[in-house]
Amino acid sequence: MKKITLFLVIMLVNISIMNVFADELSWSYETGDDVASVMASSDGGYIAVGSYDNYVYLFTKSGTQLWKFQTGSNVESVSISSNGQYIAAGSWDKRVYLLNKSGQKIWDKITTGEVYYVTITPDGNYITAITKNYSVFVYDKNGNQINTYNSRDRLATSSVSPDGSFILAGTNDSIIFMLSKSGDRVWEYKTGGNVQSISLTPTASSVAAGAFDSKVYLFDKKGTLLWSKPTAAATHLVSINKDDSKIFAADLNDNIYLFDSSGRQLFKRNLKDKANSVSMTPTGDYIALSSLDRVISLLDGSGKLLWSKENESAINSLFLTSDRKLVVGSKDNKIYFYDLSPYIVSGTTPPTTPDSTPADGGPTTVPDTKPPVTTDDNPPPVTVPDTTPATSGSFPYIYIVPVVLVIAVIAGVLFMKKGKTPIATPKSNVETPPKEESKCPYCGSPIEKGVKFCGGCGNDLQEKVELKCPNCGASIGKDGSFCPECGQKI
Repeated sequence: MKKITLFLVIMLVNISIMNVFADELSWSYETGDDVASVMASSDGGYIAVGSYDNYVYLFTKSGTQLWKFQTGSNVESVSISSNGQYIAAGSWDKRVYLLNKSGQKIWDKITTGEVYYVTITPDGNYITAITKNYSVFVYDKNGNQINTYNSRDRLATSSVSPDGSFILAGTNDSIIFMLSKSGDRVWEYKTGGNVQSISLTPTASSVAAGAFDSKVYLFDKKGTLLWSKPTAAATHLVSINKDDSKIFAADLNDNIYLFDSSGRQLFKRNLKDKANSVSMTPTGDYIALSSLDRVISLLDGSGKLLWSKENESAINSLFLTSDRKLVVGSKDNKIYFYDLSPYIVSGTTPPTTPDSTPADGGPTTVPDTKPPVTTDDNPPPVTVPDTTPATSGSFPYIYIVPVVLVIAVIAGVLFMKKGKTPIATPKSNVETPPKEESKCPYCGSPIEKGVKFCGGCGNDLQEKVELKCPNCGASIGKDGSFCPECGQKI
């Protein structure tokens, strides 16, 4: 009976190992060049992808490639409507494209320069594009150009309101401004440094911005500054969630922050390297981000690390869906699709650290009218149908699982073939030394020597863990070999 029990235990252990090896990766797909941009529909059912291989792709969440559409050059940016019916793409061929979910081109428009950023409103009615020569174009879904702005400033980022009535932009000349549909400048605000990132809620009720003056800003749509908060270095990345209750920011000192709508700091966390892409759930309770060290992370609203993974190459873009899936676009030419459901639960995490930094002054109203730019509507792009299935993310484990099973079976058989009389194993007189433990400097949970993250709070322990003497409990330091108090060898 003992033999059968042990055999069953071995089998269960190996089944558990199989589950670990299965990983959270549901599928992956390799394009012909760097994957520059990824975005999913609001329900996660459709994934739009732009690649430097000149193609726009559309996948289902199961990894089925529905089609790919060829442009004339690198596809730098894609955007998809909430229902997945419309896909906008910007290409270095100086064109903006609007496609339907069947892969058919609805229209394309030529601009004045390489298109490096596009957005589409949640309902698919308006598309905006920014070119490398600092021009902004706004079209309706019928292809009518409703707004064009040739900036005197060096544009860094831009967005359009859901109804297409105004454009928001940030510049390398330290200005945030809003344009009306007619091209008039409604308001502007002068910051103390380059405005590298802005983020607009779907309802256009709030605008978040990050500037190189080491601040995060929050405005209402009339340009009133609600608050500004300091960061430790130049703020290069911001994001605001759907209902403007959470504002994420990242600075060039590898720090990330989360604020609530009142400006209260919910958490501050230091990464190993600079954050370069971020996506939040609609409630802002979960945050997916990537950093320049190729690490992908999932945090909750308190800053606790829930999941992380080091990618094989740098990450260009990622998107966290409302159904707890994560899409990643990488410089290794691949799209990765992760299921993070086991790490995301319902409910919210209470905020933590309050912050009461006073807000700055208000905006300045400056009218400014710019003439429209003519367009050309006759490109020769090609739609290439393709039903090539995406590669399963568990591909390497197809070979691991059978090996593990064979080993388990052999081990069980060999054990059962042993004689009925068990061989007594002499006890060793050598005692196993206890594991060296310390306490987490953040939450006080016991931690073993050499671990990188606390199992209790998830905080990074690199350069922060200080060993304790197992004999007398005195502090030893990170690299100590002997206890300074009792002389115990460590």
